Amino acid sequence: MNKKLYDDYKKLNEIETSELSFKFKDSPVGLKLIDFLNKCSNRNFKNTDAVSFIYNDDKGKNPYSVLENRYFKLRKKIHDELLKSTSDTETGELLTEEQRILYRNKNITAAANKEGAYKELIELEKVCWKKNIFELLPDIIDQLIFLNQSFNRLERNKPLFERLERAIGLQHDINRSQFLSRKIYEINFTKGIKFAKHELSILKDLAEKHKEYPRFLMCYHHISLYYKLGSQDYLHYQQVVSRHLTAFKKLFAKNPETPLLSYKVNYTKFQHFHFNHITMFYHFNRCEFNEAYHFMKDSWDLVHNNDSVLKMYKTESLYFNLTTSQCMAGRFDEANDTANLFVGFLKENNQLDNLSFAYVQKARIVSDTYPQTYKMDFDFLINQVDEYIKKVRKTDNVLASLEDTLVLKVKLLIIKKQFEKAGKLFLDSSIQKYLEQVHALDLFAELINILEKAASQKNKVLDDLSKNTQQRKHKATTPAEFMHLNWIQNHIRYLMR
Repeated sequence: MNKKLYDDYKKLNEIETSELSFKFKDSPVGLKLIDFLNKCSNRNFKNTDAVSFIYNDDKGKNPYSVLENRYFKLRKKIHDELLKSTSDTETGELLTEEQRILYRNKNITAAANKEGAYKELIELEKVCWKKNIFELLPDIIDQLIFLNQSFNRLERNKPLFERLERAIGLQHDINRSQFLSRKIYEINFTKGIKFAKHELSILKDLAEKHKEYPRFLMCYHHISLYYKLGSQDYLHYQQVVSRHLTAFKKLFAKNPETPLLSYKVNYTKFQHFHFNHITMFYHFNRCEFNEAYHFMKDSWDLVHNNDSVLKMYKTESLYFNLTTSQCMAGRFDEANDTANLFVGFLKENNQLDNLSFAYVQKARIVSDTYPQTYKMDFDFLINQVDEYIKKVRKTDNVLASLEDTLVLKVKLLIIKKQFEKAGKLFLDSSIQKYLEQVHALDLFAELINILEKAASQKNKVLDDLSKNTQQRKHKATTPAEFMHLNWIQNHIRYLMR
């Protein structure tokens, strides 16, 4: 019950919080509980914490059991008020503003104020044309035609019939765009985005057909950008991705209230979040890690705002992406804090089977910052990495790949000075293929060879390896290259201390 109270209170915005306090203005203990919830940052708070805060002055006068019973009654009273005050808001959020106006006026047509409904629908039609909300336009115009017929004003309906026919065509084509988007998702998932050229060309044709309605071109650039950005086929063709991003940015700036594929409540907030995320990946793929970090941090903050409608995006990928961007930007203390929050998130949601994934993130942070260990036990981390490797061998649908995790284990074994084990694992064919792709295979092989043989003039040999690694970094074009080359350099610095 404490968690439910905490969650429902934290959903309130500033105005709703003030209204709740006003309702309990004559109840000192009620205001104290509200004050406690306002200051509390732990949804797992105990009854003793709340009782101590609220009834501090009554501690010596009454036994704890009496005070706790009073707290239970007060908690229910506050929570009932919370549910009452938020129910209207929550039901209202099932519809967009335009949908509420439309459905309200459809009801009015059965009553007396039909003229008022007609005027409001005329204004609503203008708004929907401007915002390209094709989902509602046929229904709005049909209502206007019906009202004119009920008033016997048939002369007004000729232009309305023309607009209705156009609106129905636009509604059909935006539905077709949604259909194509679903197809492209599955094609990309099973084969890759390069196999969806036909579907993308149809989207482009629709945008050309409806030049005066920017929504279609926005959809084309958005879908192209989203899938090409995450495709290995376009990793070395970032200029194509850049063109889509530049075009979409201009359109988005001019039409911030135009929906993309999905017109639903709070669509502008969802679109802002997705665009923010896409821009983060764009900078990340270009190895602009500080820029990527700032966009990712903005996405994180959008999800974690108390009254955010984006809480559904509080997922494993959100934690993983923030941790990764923090590591690549060199913000390792922040990354460690995020990894700790990730562990807490999984435990709180009883996702204990996924804990190994969170500890893989901890292991990566420790491997990148060694000899800083953030008080983590290496044997424990290696066990967690092994657990994750077992899982990832059974499925392709993972955030951290098998190859990347195997390389991480090699790094941990090197740090532990278990060079023979590291050398044997390094010979795994998947590791060899992966490190060759990121232009680091020979460098890792040389490092392991130096460490295994305890070469004479060790510092000289390591210094030469570091210089070779630095030269390779100047030519690096992908985040994976930077990540592994950075690790080699950092570990050499540690060895040469």
